[in-house]
Amino acid sequence: MGYLFEEHARRVGLDVVMRSAGTKGITGEAPTDEAVRILRARGIDVSGYRSHVFGDHGILGADLIVTARQHHVVSVAGRWPNAFRYTFTLPEIVGLADEVGPREGRPLDDWLDLLGKERGSPLDYLDSKVGEIADPTGRSPAQWKAAYGQIDDLTARLANLLR
Repeated sequence: MGYLFEEHARRVGLDVVMRSAGTKGITGEAPTDEAVRILRARGIDVSGYRSHVFGDHGILGADLIVTARQHHVVSVAGRWPNAFRYTFTLPEIVGLADEVGPREGRPLDDWLDLLGKERGSPLDYLDSKVGEIADPTGRSPAQWKAAYGQIDDLTARLANLLR
């Protein structure tokens, strides 16, 4: 997800530093063969990437955290409560931005505050229906293609909304 976002961000002229990390506590795993194949077809080589776990520096030093699943947001906010205001699922942030409007040069913190007003409190979040990206790991090539298409579309939209 991060590599596609980085590609789209650069294409629209955003200067971003993207880091990818997981919530499962697993470090050193290679991407799945299917992820490598799909991204290679796009010209993105992730074969050398190895997983690592998010930590204080990555979370507290981030301006925006975008996840695939709602429970990832809950994991981040549970450990770093102040990070909730800038941690979203990818479908969630794009949907909120579609409602609120694009950033249009506003300071990122101000724009995220606008998105947060539409979101509710962290306690409300636990019971809310939030858009997610289905994990295609171990699933059919068609499900990988669908997940990739969703991520590609949403990361392109997010990059444009962040301009």
